[in-house]
Amino acid sequence: MIDRQRLVRTFLELVAIDSPSGEEDAIAEELVRRFRALGWEARQDSYGNVLAKREGSGEPVLLSAHMDTVEPGRGIKPVFDGEDIIRSDGSTILGADDKAGCAVILEVAASLEEDGGSHRPVEVAITRGEE
Repeated sequence: MIDRQRLVRTFLELVAIDSPSGEEDAIAEELVRRFRALGWEARQDSYGNVLAKREGSGEPVLLSAHMDTVEPGRGIKPVFDGEDIIRSDGSTILGADDKAGCAVILEVAASLEEDGGSHRPVEVAITRGEE
């Protein structure tokens, strides 16, 4: 089951990692670390994209997002109202494009592990340099 609090926390943590286009190494390393901590196979390819997968049965499902952000996107300080709204402090972008996608994919992975039921194989591609 999707854990909303964990999803928000993951998003807030990811947006705090600087990742302008061409400088995605830190966020890529963090994404690989998080997938591996969940028991998923995860690595960076030769370009620096993050690839992860989890075995299952049936036809695979692909989840995809990108990890880079536009400027001004360094030193992001997200502001969460504790209810429903997350925004930047006004001095930078928020970085929801596409750290929100990365957070959702990590939440899906965590939920699959917690639920423990059967599922299709899941493959993840989180790319760099989209912006």
